[in-house]
Amino acid sequence: MPDVKVKTPNLDEIFEKWKTSANRKHHKALEAQFGTKGSVFSLDIISAAEYVKNPVKGAAVYFSVKQTAKPGKGKDEIIVTGPRVSKETYYTFKGKNVDKDNWKGAERVPTLESIAAVQCKTCKGKGYTEDNCRSCKGKGKVEDELTVLEGEDMAKVKGKTFSYPCAICYGSGKDRIPCKECGGHQNLYKYEILPVPFKSAVIGVPILHSSVQTKYEKEIGKDLQDLIESVEGIRFNNFKALNEKAEGSLGYWNKDIKKTISGAGSDFKKYEKDKNSKITSQIYLFPMILLECMTKKNKKFEVYSIGSETNFMIYSNFA
Repeated sequence: MPDVKVKTPNLDEIFEKWKTSANRKHHKALEAQFGTKGSVFSLDIISAAEYVKNPVKGAAVYFSVKQTAKPGKGKDEIIVTGPRVSKETYYTFKGKNVDKDNWKGAERVPTLESIAAVQCKTCKGKGYTEDNCRSCKGKGKVEDELTVLEGEDMAKVKGKTFSYPCAICYGSGKDRIPCKECGGHQNLYKYEILPVPFKSAVIGVPILHSSVQTKYEKEIGKDLQDLIESVEGIRFNNFKALNEKAEGSLGYWNKDIKKTISGAGSDFKKYEKDKNSKITSQIYLFPMILLECMTKKNKKFEVYSIGSETNFMIYSNFA
């Protein structure tokens, strides 16, 4: 393929595009960070020359993959006391698979059919533990000394007693203490958190590697998947050509870009070998620029651009 070179947007173009976007989305924050008390706020007072502290050139590699998504595996088992069972929300699918595109919940959920009793090991299913009754000292009965007077002298007779069942332990001689483990409910209860049974489906997955390590990689990848024609990059059919022409195409080079291309190449080979994956796009190389900025109030923020001077997208953590 012939050599193709893209020109990166200049610093002022990136910063101006960010200002316009920030003014639309975060006008109050913009005025608070750059405005002057008592003066009318205007975007004209915010210049790249004054507030961009360090521009960094980088690159991103993108390609798209279609994967056959299958139902997940594995489970987590939760054990709780009886009263806690009803605090959870359960799902039942009755043997039917779910269309992932229509599913709005988590991908792993508690399932109704998995609820089951588990005998409490501490009390062995009795609901209580036993100790000697504190009232009758484990005898099961209470002995009271009787007052008995004998004969005409009415001499007091010693050692005469009367016994009857202890009312505290009902004659058992044992105190029953509610089990601390199961709360007296005899059982604990388990339920399983299982993967939602999604139907097997083919889904598009954007793969993006960037040298500036932005936290927006997933967002950028999704945007590129939806708007690939709106951002100008250089297309390659294989990584051999990309490795040979990347520096000349970008017009600059550093070790982070080299490392990024190497990582993307390893990913590409992995998806080529994966039976459940199919690479569905060419390989794209995009210039990336990171602007490290600081507001008038000394708040640091970053602005990222991806694409050429003709077509590029911006991302920022300003607010």
